[in-house]
Amino acid sequence: MQTTDCRLAIEQLLAYWENPDRHRAQADAAISHISKCPHCEGRIGYLVRALTTDEEDSLTCQECQDLLPDYLGAEVEGQTHKARWRPVAFHLETCPHCSAEYATLSDLLELAHGGRGEEPPDYPAPDLSFLRQEEDRLPQPTGIPWRLDELGRLIIEFSAELLRTLQPPAYQPAYATARLKSDKSSKTLCQLFLKEAVKDLEITITAEELRDDPACCTVIVEANIPSRGGWPNLAGTEVTLKRDERKLDAQLTDAFGKAVFEGVATDDLAHLTFEIESRA
Repeated sequence: MQTTDCRLAIEQLLAYWENPDRHRAQADAAISHISKCPHCEGRIGYLVRALTTDEEDSLTCQECQDLLPDYLGAEVEGQTHKARWRPVAFHLETCPHCSAEYATLSDLLELAHGGRGEEPPDYPAPDLSFLRQEEDRLPQPTGIPWRLDELGRLIIEFSAELLRTLQPPAYQPAYATARLKSDKSSKTLCQLFLKEAVKDLEITITAEELRDDPACCTVIVEANIPSRGGWPNLAGTEVTLKRDERKLDAQLTDAFGKAVFEGVATDDLAHLTFEIESRA
């Protein structure tokens, strides 16, 4: 299963890809982890193909998965060599998430046609999104102050009362990249998880105290958009950080759906406001 070290290794490789001279040491550390980790070793081929190909992936994960039943039918008929199926085949070569969905559907097809004598390990969860109401706004989770502004942006406001209710999680700090060494992270001050505020958007906000400077912390905003299928399709959500009405910083989430704000005053946590705008 994927761990924090797995995510760090991928981020280190991406940093090295953008600036080989500056991030050589991080690349060596990533390669060392990958060589010892069965999970990464099994998935690294997708990353390498995605980084080295000149061909443009024209499909999102959702579009690819919508085409998988027809693609499997064409595969049975020996028709996948046709040009219309090339985008699906290429996406499957570079996306571990959709490849796993393809493998599951392929196993089910073999079972249905008697090609296999055993049950698959699990079944894909049915897509029941059509049962939802059309409105983007769903019932408000208890205790978390959020709202949608006139532009449709999700607004989350911290307060001293809210921080007292956000118990630190039991696991280790969630954020570590080549930009911020993990040995500088100390304890998690608070963590908020908001799942049912806006359709197809899950927000996690984590504040981690810096060991060498307890007066400052790192605030990580993770914006997961389930329909995109996960990494590396989560980039581009705009996150604006404010203290009261004063803008402190604004970032776009990376491929993992993360926006990281470093050097935030710990005393400011109870006054922070987050504006989150998901882009198509």
